[in-house]
Amino acid sequence: MKRVVVPALVAILILACGAVVTWIVVARGIAATIAAQGRLAGELLDAHVPVSEVLARTLVRPGIRVVIADPETGTFIDGGDSVIRTLPLPPGGFPGAPGLAPASPPFGGPPPLGAPPPGGAPVAGGPGPSPVSAGPIERFTLWAVGTPAPARIVRGDRTVVIGPNLRELETWLFVDVLAVPIGASCIAALATRRAVSLEREERRALEAHVAERRDAADRYQRFLAETGHELRTPLTVLAGYVDILRSHESDRPLDERIVEGMHAETSRMRVLVEKMLTLARLDSETSVPRLLDVASAATEAAQLIQRRYPERSVSIQPERSASIVIDADDFAAALGNILENAIKFAPDSPIVVATNVRDGNAITSVEDRGPGVPAMERHAIFERYYRGRGRDVGEGVGLGLAIVKRIAERWNGTALCESGPGRTVIHLAFPVADEETYGVVR
Repeated sequence: MKRVVVPALVAILILACGAVVTWIVVARGIAATIAAQGRLAGELLDAHVPVSEVLARTLVRPGIRVVIADPETGTFIDGGDSVIRTLPLPPGGFPGAPGLAPASPPFGGPPPLGAPPPGGAPVAGGPGPSPVSAGPIERFTLWAVGTPAPARIVRGDRTVVIGPNLRELETWLFVDVLAVPIGASCIAALATRRAVSLEREERRALEAHVAERRDAADRYQRFLAETGHELRTPLTVLAGYVDILRSHESDRPLDERIVEGMHAETSRMRVLVEKMLTLARLDSETSVPRLLDVASAATEAAQLIQRRYPERSVSIQPERSASIVIDADDFAAALGNILENAIKFAPDSPIVVATNVRDGNAITSVEDRGPGVPAMERHAIFERYYRGRGRDVGEGVGLGLAIVKRIAERWNGTALCESGPGRTVIHLAFPVADEETYGVVR
């Protein structure tokens, strides 16, 4: 809220200062206009220009008012920027003119024009009948605008008074004054709307973060339950074999099934621990990217699986090869888990590893002739702990293909399953690297 309210208050303060500066400029402009038109009026009267509406129009400017009295002709002209009226001069002399600033300068205002033009009559200012009846609104306008008093120019019997047009200035003042609260209201409304929007965004982000933490906690609890179960089973079996060995008589031959069973259970625990460590490494930021030839890395992975399972048929068919930027351990882990998955779920099938390049991606495919993956499960098999419907619990905790997906996402790649009755292909694709600019993915 603070980051929205503070700029809004600053904007309102700037708006108010702008209004004050505007009126200072207006006041100075009116003062300059009065001085200039006073000098012009003196020159025109010295030139014996007759008192008429033409003379008034010559002297009138926006924001000022001109009052001219000529007792010789009995003419009284009162004019502002929009209306000029010619009236008979009252018998009492120069009349009051409501809406025109007083002839005596206000406190702190500049004095009226005091220098007569060459050869002319003196310019009078000061005592005498006031041409103004200034009410409270006019006085407030004078105080707010800070304009100078009008100038009185006298040539014989003819008198010209030039001063601020208070009625016109009132309109300007109220428009300017109203602009401040209106602008402040708009700024406050926009600030409130922005604050509400930010609050909603922060609330949504917090809710998403809480949901993410809750999901992470749920996955962690599930992970503990699944891995605890998977580790407890081989440990129970090993504990049973250890009890048999402790009670075994030394003069009797050792049953080979005990040794094989212990080897199988320890291998099972080793694989599970390796997958847990791989996921922990992938969730960290540590990696050593380098340029890797896909065909060579795929051949090494196929040969490693062949040595581990010599009774299975694992072949490599590198059609086309390319280099990618990846951590070599990540690629080996991803392809190894795909091959382990094929060994496990297609026990009587040959396995073929192929490499190709399409659409700027280096693709490694692992094909088997197993039972296939149902269409509704082809995306779910890449999720953590998913083991498929109808599968035995002893077939793993569902981390193998989850590791494959995590590695693919880490290096801007993809992992897809293509399957049908009697055939399953897992495609692992990564962007081809530009070897001329080492380590830059195109």
